[in-house]
Amino acid sequence: MSALLELQRRFGATLLAVDAAPPPEVLGGCVAPAARVGIYRNNVIGNLTGVLRLTYPAIERLVGADFFAAAAARFIVAAPPAGADLYEYGGDFSDFLTEFEPANGLAYLPDVARLEWAVNRALHAPVAPTLAAEALLDVPAEQQADVRFVAHPSLSLLALTHPARTIWEAVLTEDADVRATRLAAIDLAAPGEHLAVLGGNDAPQVLRLSPAAFGLARALGDGQSLAEALDPVAPEKAASLLSLLLTQGFFGEVRAAVDQHPPERQEG
Repeated sequence: MSALLELQRRFGATLLAVDAAPPPEVLGGCVAPAARVGIYRNNVIGNLTGVLRLTYPAIERLVGADFFAAAAARFIVAAPPAGADLYEYGGDFSDFLTEFEPANGLAYLPDVARLEWAVNRALHAPVAPTLAAEALLDVPAEQQADVRFVAHPSLSLLALTHPARTIWEAVLTEDADVRATRLAAIDLAAPGEHLAVLGGNDAPQVLRLSPAAFGLARALGDGQSLAEALDPVAPEKAASLLSLLLTQGFFGEVRAAVDQHPPERQEG
């Protein structure tokens, strides 16, 4: 390992460890070493907090700017970026909120964060065509039971225990009076939701799914054959559920070869 790379790694670790002594290479100058490192640390925390604010605007509105900044700083120290693409940063924030003690009284918060991350994924997913509903017509009838679908790269499936979409839509309402009225009307004890988040022409789509539709989407996204995925579905519902998923653009392609598996699908 080069001396420069080793120094960069030690300096990076110091930035995210408040009590760590600065590397000896930063000694000198008219500003104390700890203060000099603190300037860099504040910039790093501030910039990454800004990234999280862009990804989680509903979370910030729900908890307030100061609470969000404190939570973000703790998260950044615990889970710094692993790569240079900051659009991919923050996917574990919902898990962090589950364990973040000051948020213990806000049980719905991690589910709202999962929804916001799925929306972020859909916004920045690769541009890809969706599979047309007529695609199965090109597959010979004797092979249709064995086909497998590849999930669209923007698709996330979320099985949530709180009414996260209702909360998310309400808190992002721009009119403050309307927002307050909508939030006050939400029953936080209401049943959870099965959601699908997909890229759209103008903005991501957030769709509520029935348990049956969600189960079929998850099974197909996990790489089950059409016959395997439809096995637990009532025969009278199979055609309409499959048509719904295809029409909404859940899939990018269909494959007949049983040894091919779709890319990893995101799920909450």
